[in-house]
Amino acid sequence: MAKAAVAGVDVAAVEEHLARYVVSCPLCKGVGQLGVAHEECKIISGSDAKDGISVVVVLCKRCGYLMTLAAEQILPKKAAGPRVKAA
Repeated sequence: MAKAAVAGVDVAAVEEHLARYVVSCPLCKGVGQLGVAHEECKIISGSDAKDGISVVVVLCKRCGYLMTLAAEQILPKKAAGPRVKAA
């Protein structure tokens, strides 16, 4: 069954990342039992919504453990201008 990008998350890309790095559930150590959320979430620090990171939620189908993976490390870069370092 082919999986496509839904609501901004390329599920196939996330599953490929999980398989490539052999990510297992930290709770039950299950491998190959991880499901991927179809929507990107954001973890914010404190009350400032601008200061946060985008994440993809992953669920262990075996024990129900939820974990997050940084979206910028997994998903293709969104169309944005080039990043410029401050001097």
